[in-house]
Amino acid sequence: MKAWHIYIDGASLGNPGHSGAGIVAFDGEGHEVWRESIYLGTMTNNMAEYEALVRAVRRAREAHVASLDIYTDSELVANQWNGSYMVRNKRLLGYLIEAKALTRDIAGVRVQHIPREKNRIADRLAKQGAEQTLTD
Repeated sequence: MKAWHIYIDGASLGNPGHSGAGIVAFDGEGHEVWRESIYLGTMTNNMAEYEALVRAVRRAREAHVASLDIYTDSELVANQWNGSYMVRNKRLLGYLIEAKALTRDIAGVRVQHIPREKNRIADRLAKQGAEQTLTD
């Protein structure tokens, strides 16, 4: 059974502003499977967080992962995923619906809130993604 642990983050230089997503995935034994730093264009920080979630879930699905633990320092994303917070923003609701639909073939999916200190790699990748057009 293939299990992944994925750390995600979104960053926005301004709100809205140039944004990026950072994702790093590990297999069940703790070996890094892949990492990504993505420029997302202009969007809010919450949108960037959700973009990271959708992209991570899509990649896990493509890899036929059977179990998926996603860690985010976004309390909003974790609590909306788990149903503790209502989703009032239509755009964010669209992201949530898309991410959940992508997980329907994955038996176990958990999204957990973690402190920013435990999400440093994804945080750095997200910031690098947001800054890509500034350095190009």
